[in-house]
Formats: sequence, C-alpha cells, structure tokens
Amino acid sequence: MKKFYFAVTFVFLVLSAAFVVYGVYLNATSNSYIETMLASRAVRLSGIRVSYRNLYPELYLDHVGMRTKTQADAIAHIDGLIEELYVTAGQKVRQGQLLGRIVNNEVPLAISRADTDVAKAEAAYLQAMSTVERNRRLAAEDAISASELETSVSQLQASKAELDAARIAKKQREQQRNEQMVTAPLSGSVIVVYQQPGNFVARGTAVVMIADFSKMYFTAMVDDKKMKNIAPLEGKFSLHTDLTNMTEKAFDSAATSSFSEDTAFDVEISSVLPPLSENVPVRSVTFEIDNSLGIMEFGMYTDIVIRKDSSKRATAVPLAVVFDRDGTPGVYVRDADSRLAARGIKLGVHDGEYVEVVEGLIEGDVVITSGVEGLEPGMRVNVNLKEE
Repeated sequence: MKKFYFAVTFVFLVLSAAFVVYGVYLNATSNSYIETMLASRAVRLSGIRVSYRNLYPELYLDHVGMRTKTQADAIAHIDGLIEELYVTAGQKVRQGQLLGRIVNNEVPLAISRADTDVAKAEAAYLQAMSTVERNRRLAAEDAISASELETSVSQLQASKAELDAARIAKKQREQQRNEQMVTAPLSGSVIVVYQQPGNFVARGTAVVMIADFSKMYFTAMVDDKKMKNIAPLEGKFSLHTDLTNMTEKAFDSAATSSFSEDTAFDVEISSVLPPLSENVPVRSVTFEIDNSLGIMEFGMYTDIVIRKDSSKRATAVPLAVVFDRDGTPGVYVRDADSRLAARGIKLGVHDGEYVEVVEGLIEGDVVITSGVEGLEPGMRVNVNLKEE
C-alpha cells in the first residue's frame, strides 16, 4: 500500500514539474513572439521626398508705419479771413490749383491808392517831359539859360523815378491780391484741412496739408538673420500685403481702391544701417514703395512680406518639418532600414514655406512631415509619401 502511495505521489510530482516547465516555456516563447511582432510592426507616417525647388527668398515684418516721401502745407501768404475753401480731405489736387481764398479788406484800398499814385506820377512825368522839350527850343533860341534847361532835365529824371516807384508799389499791391489765393504747393491728395471758412489766419499759417502718395516709405528694425535671408540686396523686390492689414489710418486720402494679398508693389531698399558687412544683431532698414497706382495709404500695416523677385534653385524641405535639435536645426527622416532617424541639417534661404537645405540631406531622401509625436528614433516606419 505504501509503495502504491509513493508511486502515485511520484507521478503527481513529475507531472506538476512538467506542467511548470511547460508553462515557463510557453511564457518565454510568448514574450519572444510578442517582441518579434512588435519589432516587425511598422508605424505609419506621412512624408515627402527631398527635391529641388525655386525659392523666392522673403522677409516678413509684423507691422510697419507707412509714410509719404513728399508732403507740404499750403499756407496763407497774407493776413485775413478765410472766405472760402474749395477742397475737402481725400481730394486729389494738382500743383498750383486754387484751394481757397483769403479776404483782406486793406488790399483793395491799397490797390486803389496805388492806382492813384501811378496816375499822379504819370501826369507829373508827362508835364516834366513837356517842360524839357519847350526849354530845349528856347535854349536853342538863347531865350533861356543853359542852367534853366539843366534844371528842367533834372526834374524830368526825378519824375521818372517817382513814376517807376509808383508802378513798383502798384505791382506789390497787386501781388497782395494774388496772395489772397491759397494754392497747392504740389500735386497729390489733401490729407488735412486745418482751417474753416470764417477763420482769421496770419501770414504763414497752414491751411491745407497735401501729400504725394506715388512714393511711400517705411523704416523698420530688422533682425540680422532675416535681412541676410534676402541678401544680396541689389536685386528687385516686391511688397505683398492686404488692405485689411491696415490697422491704423493716419489721414483720409484719395486711395479708395482695394487690393488683395496678391497685389505686388515694387520696392527698393534705400538704406541699411549698419550695412550687412558689419556683424550686428539688428539693422535699421528703409524701404521705398512704388505706389503709382495710388492704392496704398498713409498709416500702420501688419503682415508685410518683402519678396525677392529672383529665385534660387535649391534642395528644399517644408519649414514646418524643421525642429530645434540641441540648438541646431534637424528633421526626422526614414533611413535605409526604414527606421525613424533624427538628422541634423544646415539651412539656407527660405520663402516662408520651404527652406533650403545646404547640408544633411540630398535629393530623394524621405523627410517625415507628420505623425512623429511620441515616437522614438529607431522605430520601424511605413511612410505614406506626398507627391509634389
């Protein structure tokens, strides 16, 4: 009986050990199978092949103050009351155009007195001339002395001088009549009307401000890296913005036409201080805009893009895929083993959407564009390529 009990116990222990060993085997092989499956599974991502593109380097400015190159005040040239103004803010005018009239009641009286003075001087001159002619006949007949003739000639010369002075005074009074007219000092748009009819103004008082909008300009403080992105500065440039980007209108101008973000204005970079040859973080840059269409206005604008009109053909990737890699730019790529890898690159110019890759990538490399959040380099990837 004891032998049978020991035999059954032995068989039970052997079977238990066998089950334990088999369980350990199954667990080990299952973990190995799971690890193999995980290692062979590829994460699906989106990507793009590195290719050559024509990049138009650009400079983005978040806000600028647009001004006119030429503006001037139409001033009063005489004291008096403004009788009438013929222009309003926003109206276009030509150089020399009549803008208003000033009344000075002393001017007509002064002109009338000047007319009288000229008439008296003319009569005196004619009388002196007649006297000289008579005395010359008498002197020829020895009826008067030579000294009497010389005296009449001197009186004629004095009368001529008085007549000339009276005529000059009359012209000055007539000029005062013209000075009652306020005229435009240049062609452009009326942006400010300082006075109203009935106001008294002194000589030299500004009545109307006029600006020429055909040339605009603005000066901005530009980061050195942004400025060098559009270097060299000798080429042609264009400005792109939208009418809705005007945040503050300085004056009412005659520019009533709208423009879209596709509207381009020719731009000249007229001043860069300090020049690009000096190593400084920020530069003061002045841009001059051809606004011959008259649709850009005087005021503040946001979201300004200055674009170089000549392109650069370069190996390029989307700016959005570039990340900071310990202070240097980098991108995620699919390596030769179809695994995710981070690669450092060196960048060149950009056009606001794509950026030139000077080092680190070649044409045909696959750059990951989306889906890398939470992933680690080394993971197997299956990239869905976006066709350009």
